[in-house]
Amino acid sequence: MCDHCLQIHLAENISTPLEYEKIVVYLEKMIDMYDFIFTDGNCELGKHKNKDGRWIDDIIFHTIKCPKCGQEFTCSVNTYRGGGSFRKGR
Repeated sequence: MCDHCLQIHLAENISTPLEYEKIVVYLEKMIDMYDFIFTDGNCELGKHKNKDGRWIDDIIFHTIKCPKCGQEFTCSVNTYRGGGSFRKGR
C-alpha cells in the first residue's frame, strides 16, 4: 500500500443492504475523485439491482485498484444469506 490508498476505509463486515449501497457510493467516489481503477466485478457499480429492484445475483462483487501502487480492494456481498466485506486484496 502507498500514501494514496493507505487511508481507504475498509469494512470487515457488511451486515445490511444499506451498508453495501453506501460502500458502492464510496467506491464510485474513489474512482471519480481519486482515480482508482475499476478492475473487475459481476456488474457495473450502481447496477446491482435489476429493473424490478431485485439483486442481480446471489453474490455481487467489485474490485478497484490504486492507480499509484496497484493494490487491489474488493467489496463482495452475499445477497442470499446476507453479509459481506470490503477488504484489501482480491
